[in-house]
Amino acid sequence: MHRLEQLNPEQRRAVEHGDGPLMVLAGAGTGKTRVLVNRIAFLVRRGVQARDVLAVTFTNKAAAEMRERLRELLGVAAQRMWIGTFHATCARLLRLHGERIGLPSDFTIFDDDDQRRILSTLLKGKGLDDQVTARTLATQIDRYKNRGEDPMDAAGGWGDDILREIYPLYRDQLARESAVDFNDLLLKVLELARDEEVGPHLAARFRHVLVDEFQDTNRVQYRLVRHLSQVHGNLCVVGDDDQSIYSWRGAEPRNLLDFGRDYPDTAVVKLEQNYRSTQVILDAANAVIAQNRDRHEKALWTEIAGGEPILWEESDSERDEADFIARAIKGLVSAEGRTYADMAVLYRTRAQSRALEEQMRRYDIDYRVVGDISFFQRREIKDTLAYLRLLLHPNADSCFERIVNVPTRGIGKTTIERVRGYARRANIDLYEAARAGARGDVGALSAGPRKKLAAFVDIIEGLRDVLAAGASVAELIIQTVERSGYREWLEKQDTPEANDRLSNLAELVSMASDFDDETDGEGTLVEFDARVSLWSSVDTSDGRSDGAVTLMTIHAAKGLEFPVVFLCGMEDGLFPSLREREGGDLMDAMEEEVRLAYVAMTRARERLVLSNARTRRQWGEIRINQPSRFLDLVPDHCMAVRARPAPRPVRSYLPEPGGRSWSRRGQRQRADRSARGAQYDELDQRTYDDDMPVYHADAESGVGDEGGRRRTPGRSGARLRAGVDAGDGPEAGSMVSHASFGTGRVLESTGSGKGRRLLIDFAGVGLKTVLARFVEPA
Repeated sequence: MHRLEQLNPEQRRAVEHGDGPLMVLAGAGTGKTRVLVNRIAFLVRRGVQARDVLAVTFTNKAAAEMRERLRELLGVAAQRMWIGTFHATCARLLRLHGERIGLPSDFTIFDDDDQRRILSTLLKGKGLDDQVTARTLATQIDRYKNRGEDPMDAAGGWGDDILREIYPLYRDQLARESAVDFNDLLLKVLELARDEEVGPHLAARFRHVLVDEFQDTNRVQYRLVRHLSQVHGNLCVVGDDDQSIYSWRGAEPRNLLDFGRDYPDTAVVKLEQNYRSTQVILDAANAVIAQNRDRHEKALWTEIAGGEPILWEESDSERDEADFIARAIKGLVSAEGRTYADMAVLYRTRAQSRALEEQMRRYDIDYRVVGDISFFQRREIKDTLAYLRLLLHPNADSCFERIVNVPTRGIGKTTIERVRGYARRANIDLYEAARAGARGDVGALSAGPRKKLAAFVDIIEGLRDVLAAGASVAELIIQTVERSGYREWLEKQDTPEANDRLSNLAELVSMASDFDDETDGEGTLVEFDARVSLWSSVDTSDGRSDGAVTLMTIHAAKGLEFPVVFLCGMEDGLFPSLREREGGDLMDAMEEEVRLAYVAMTRARERLVLSNARTRRQWGEIRINQPSRFLDLVPDHCMAVRARPAPRPVRSYLPEPGGRSWSRRGQRQRADRSARGAQYDELDQRTYDDDMPVYHADAESGVGDEGGRRRTPGRSGARLRAGVDAGDGPEAGSMVSHASFGTGRVLESTGSGKGRRLLIDFAGVGLKTVLARFVEPA
């Protein structure tokens, strides 16, 4: 575990800051978690009580990591700290004080799927489901709540009339079921902050408040943080405005940019020493992000000097691009002994994964698409949790409707409609109406439906007896799966999908067993349900998979790192996306695209490969694309071999709306564009036995290791074609031989040393630019 003497000077300065506001500008890979953990430990050792420290993160994974590191540093004192996500912290405060604003302590948290399910039912009930989807309506609600606004104040744009009609029904449904959605967790704590009794208590409750990833906070979260640090004024925020990429979900980068305005006596510490990437990668990332004007000035640097040059590969189509990436992955495994798990392919939009997946399968490459449906959103998990929630809250109509006929037990839509009608007339919840139907009190139901309803009621009442008898959460889940018939239903199907679903249910039981162990058997079903509700898909995956290449969007990749990163789809209109964004300034949108590029590039530790396609199919049409303007920003010294497509018209770096302009240094055009995939065309597609020049370095260049020496990525000199000495080489007019392209005549020679490049006219394949060290005199 890190100690103060192991920190660099700026990290130590942040850790040892005394009282008062502190802003730590932590660039990618600069050790911000190390700083946060050591600062908390420093405060406790200085005399601050552990219970008076609040540390807020954005994922449960980050909170767990922080808690574990603090346990190593401080022992049991770490258990008394408040460490968690915004939502988990607010849920905890509401369990303690929520009754002050009419929220019972055993309230239920509705996740995104629950929210959409309720909205879908309400839309159907009003006959509006053909006009707007539940997902769209949920997005509208979230957008207003993220800004701390009442959705009833919708301005009157598309869909807002429907929102104003449905939202009161949605709000009432939550109240009836003693439930809140994710945004309500924060808004209700703000409501507590206005309470004359609880508000002052919350403002003075914590002596020190620390917030990670502050650039991702929205308006409501910022208001919460300001209130919780109001009395003592000890607010430490850690973030990087260059990595603010979540405006679409309400993040306000101005919270970090304007922090000094709200806290004029703020101490500012910049962390710029990077411990992740090579200097080549950082130089490229720095050059890209430097185009943004609205940022805190900083530039990453590292002690890992040099590094492999960045490859830019241009292909004819998205299929060819994916083919190049798949073959390059095979080549890296063969040439350098890499594993598939070392590599990630990042893209701007999810739709780009289709071509990539096709080629991964074609070349028999194990891969995983991150961002697929999360564990807790899978149907069998949601069904089981709905059973459990109905035990806690018999008035949870949404849970009743989800499971009353799951697994199939012959309770049809007509029966449910009659139960629903009886519930409305009697002003009772659906489960109580089903009990009435089972007793014969619902006259419209015949004997058959009554018997089936009675069987369902018996299941729920039997599980309630199990709960009352003090069963552990794990045992209760087992009983739920068994008594409901869910296990038997899946086993009878005997399909791969059904077996996977059984495995998922087994994993839920394992999670519950861990929960029971952690709480010494004292944990309640309410607490377990809250834990499940707060766990997100980001938290359940670290973005890696043993033995598999990772495919993911750039947004999903934030916070992760890989030895090798392929960044594909580098085309104007795709990345950067040039689509207009609702309610957003074009320049602000473009600055966020630049930040996305910066985030993507800084995921790479050792190698970065950029690729684009000249054509891409969209809505059945073939469209011709210009290479991304971001490619123009990468310094020449960072790039490897480039091919020479026709030059494109000189244009300014970015659009100039409203008179604002973006400078592109030199507005240069690159004569050398990208290394075409042709250098691989003649290789055996399974062995890639010899030449991948853009990836190889000679025995004295590679990735750093101890003592300032650097290892050879190729692992073996046999993989490196050094037929021409790095310092010398053939001049124009000389005949040379290349392993893949055959014999050709040198037309131009540029550069020197290991970066010496030759433009060669090969008899079989035409003009190619290659590194001099990969050819031999003919």
